[in-house]
Amino acid sequence: MTGAVQYAVDLRMPGMLVARALRSHLPHARVLSIDTTRAREVPGAVILTRDDLAGTRSRFGPVFKDQPVVAIDKVRFVGDLVAVVAAEDLDSADEAISLIEVEYEALPAVFDPREALLPSAPILHDPADFVDGSGTADTIQPGVEGFEGFPDGNLCCSAHFESGDTAKGFAGADRIFEDTYSCDPIQHAHLEPHAALAYWEGPGSLVIHCSTQDPWVVRSELAYIFKVEPSAVRVIVPSVGGGYGGKLYPRIEPVVAALARKARRPVQWVLTREEVFMTLTRHGASVRLKTGVTRDGRLIARQVEVVYDGGAYAEISPRVVVQNAPVAAGPYRIPHVSVDCHAVYTNKPPAGAFRGFGVPQIVWAYESQMDDMAHALGVDPVELRRKNLYQEGDAYLTGERLDGVGVEQCLSAVAAAIPPIARSGVREGQPRQRLVRGRGLACSIKSTMTPSNSVASVRLDPDGSLQVLASGVEIGQGYTTILAQVAADALGVSLERVRVLKPDTDVTPFDHGTKSSRLTFTVGEAVRRATIDIRGQLLDMAADKLEVARDDLVIEHDQIRVRGTNVVLGIPDAFKARFGLPVGNLYGDAVVQTTGGLAHGTYRGKDSAFWMWSAAAVEVEVDTQTGKWRLVRIASAVDVGRAINPVQCHLQNEGAATMGIGAALMEGLVHDGGQPLNSSFVSYPVPSMEDVPQDFQSVLVEAPHPDGPYGAKGVGESGLLAVAPAIGNALADALPGVRLRNLPMRPADVFAALSGAATQPGEAPR
Repeated sequence: MTGAVQYAVDLRMPGMLVARALRSHLPHARVLSIDTTRAREVPGAVILTRDDLAGTRSRFGPVFKDQPVVAIDKVRFVGDLVAVVAAEDLDSADEAISLIEVEYEALPAVFDPREALLPSAPILHDPADFVDGSGTADTIQPGVEGFEGFPDGNLCCSAHFESGDTAKGFAGADRIFEDTYSCDPIQHAHLEPHAALAYWEGPGSLVIHCSTQDPWVVRSELAYIFKVEPSAVRVIVPSVGGGYGGKLYPRIEPVVAALARKARRPVQWVLTREEVFMTLTRHGASVRLKTGVTRDGRLIARQVEVVYDGGAYAEISPRVVVQNAPVAAGPYRIPHVSVDCHAVYTNKPPAGAFRGFGVPQIVWAYESQMDDMAHALGVDPVELRRKNLYQEGDAYLTGERLDGVGVEQCLSAVAAAIPPIARSGVREGQPRQRLVRGRGLACSIKSTMTPSNSVASVRLDPDGSLQVLASGVEIGQGYTTILAQVAADALGVSLERVRVLKPDTDVTPFDHGTKSSRLTFTVGEAVRRATIDIRGQLLDMAADKLEVARDDLVIEHDQIRVRGTNVVLGIPDAFKARFGLPVGNLYGDAVVQTTGGLAHGTYRGKDSAFWMWSAAAVEVEVDTQTGKWRLVRIASAVDVGRAINPVQCHLQNEGAATMGIGAALMEGLVHDGGQPLNSSFVSYPVPSMEDVPQDFQSVLVEAPHPDGPYGAKGVGESGLLAVAPAIGNALADALPGVRLRNLPMRPADVFAALSGAATQPGEAPR
């Protein structure tokens, strides 16, 4: 409210230069020459091109090292980096950029992932683009051990998961349903753009302030690129203005660090909004689904093929593929399952982590089909789901036991909140009213990154204040508040006495990153254990001073009290009794390592430290003459395990559900021949308050998990997953005979379907 918070875009240093980029205007081309002669005449300009990458590992990436710091031999999408200039001011940098001359040889391009897999498709990457397998051997990213091999042509990565015998299952089915669904790529739309400021303290020590969700991975990757020890790289994270996965892994940090090394001065780079749109997207996807059911609605076989559009570089696509293969069948007990997931290179901006990590695209498919199956079988959609949902203690497809399963409670809650629409008798084949309403619902399952590691260190000062050191990043989700609550509760002091430090890899301990809705579960539990350690030390000090047993003491209201008496000892007095003066510190440390992971090839083992369950129900109103539709009501239920802070849990749920509304109604990146057509908030709409109904019910289900702090699980992604298919099902309910199979479902798509221009089932109306 005051503007006092410092983001990376606000940082300033003496002697700092600012950067601008020259980007490719072609989707695929060979870079024949880069002439910077005239640009170097701009006073103070420092120019980074491929010629400046000597002595570095010029390609990087969280799985495959296929993305160059700046273009080396080719550009692979419109917006690919060719050169970057640092100068005293932005006008000088822009002038230098305008004077760089680049000669290209245009190459054939491919934009559709299925077309990219054809033998005739142009190949984006040559084998020389990749380092050998040892490039991934030292990564701190878990779960990449199976990716030492190189991609095959434009096929970046594949994963096959199988449980049971699908041929046998389909043979025993009474009905088989086959459909294809698709989703356009979308943008993260975080309000703060990517920003970083870097400088070198001598030739081998790098300091970088950056807007990232993943400081320790940035540290690891920069050390890899510049061939220095990881300890020689310091990553400091100020406040971050949103991320949603778009600020995971290195983005602009390698370029800023390389520019600062060449300039021998601090360099800051803040992207424009158009550049943010060119930096990373959510995967577009196509999902083919075949499901076998019995007459009474038992799911017995499901075959899934998912093709993700990975864009020009691998980024984290291989892990999206592998992590989602075991969950693509949905939250249902299906004895026979076969899943094939693929990520494919295309000449479009790279796709990477986005809230939901590739799961929303799959939920859109299987939950849309669930309603169509219910309609065809004459079964209530709620009962069809309830009959097949996982229950507490069930064995999952990977062989693990499911604990903390709240999906049926989520489904029941939203079904009660928004009951079926009372019909007037006008149904399929009869004239439609001008305004019609429909109700739809959906539910979902998602895993979290497993295994992972979180370390927390807590320090108690003599004045009774508690400092929490952890490397999770506050990106607007309320992480620092949760850690402060956990620490205050574990020690018995007031919340105002707790301070959570910002991430700094020279100060705060290791964490695997702000992703996968894991921070409360892992970092929160590490803070709880570390604070309990301090609590024990403090009670021992007080017990010696008061000459009572430790078990007779309790800490409350910032004081140590003997149970059942008025005898109290202040925390400063406990320190004075131990150290002779109110000086010194008490330290507590804890490591939480979620164990598990799936065996490579078989995908058996423990897939997830905890599971995320959710459901959504909506009511929509459609204008049958224009195709325009609006949300009338929405209910979103998420299983949080335990709501440590109910207000924040509701806000997370509402925010995630609103992102689901955007994906359903309006958000979709449009390219024409690789050229972006809506790469700004002027032409790329995100939901406004007018798009969110006043009747918005957020429901928190608490099915505690035994390993989470106080039973808590993650909540950040859950509320997004089921919203779009619930809306799609509501539209199908309002418009009998109409089923849209591509996201987003813009009014023009609805109008085309109503006009008879929609394609046949199994294809996506455009």
